[in-house]
Amino acid sequence: MKNIFLFILCFATNNLLAQDQDIIKRDFQTIIKYTSEMKIDQVLDMTYPQLFKVMPKAQMSAMAKGLLSGMGVKMIYEQIPINLQTTPIKKLSKSTICLGKYNQSIVMEVENSALLDMVIQAKMKDNVIEKLNKNKVRIKGKSYLLAIKDAYTKNTWKYLRYDEENAAANSKILDKEILTNVEKLKATLK
Repeated sequence: MKNIFLFILCFATNNLLAQDQDIIKRDFQTIIKYTSEMKIDQVLDMTYPQLFKVMPKAQMSAMAKGLLSGMGVKMIYEQIPINLQTTPIKKLSKSTICLGKYNQSIVMEVENSALLDMVIQAKMKDNVIEKLNKNKVRIKGKSYLLAIKDAYTKNTWKYLRYDEENAAANSKILDKEILTNVEKLKATLK
């Protein structure tokens, strides 16, 4: 009887993890699509809520939209194969996580070439920046998304960019256990 119960428990757990993996992959695809369509508010609705302690959601939305319209920045997400890879789901003491890695290519055009020079000089570990002309660059490389399920998300999956450029904000909102384990997961996606 005990063996049957253990078998059912293992089967149910594996089934739930498989369902979670499907949800995460679908959500990653959705976030990538919303991002490429510049649907900022929809992306923010799927974002890990602790990020809004660093900057409120409404302010983040206004800033992103203002950057695009007020500063004369035009971003075009090129259609390339994203080659989405995900790690296995990892259960931690207070949360569950999964990391995704995908290809991305953006053409950025600006009215003010000084702004473009700042972008070119920025350190982007997983990206290559190619200057197309004095007001246009292509940023091509790898991006990472972290799926998190915990008490802050009311036990549903929420997402966070996990690129080098986001390291400072991520270190303020994620506990050490998550940060340590995400780095281990990231090493498996090389």
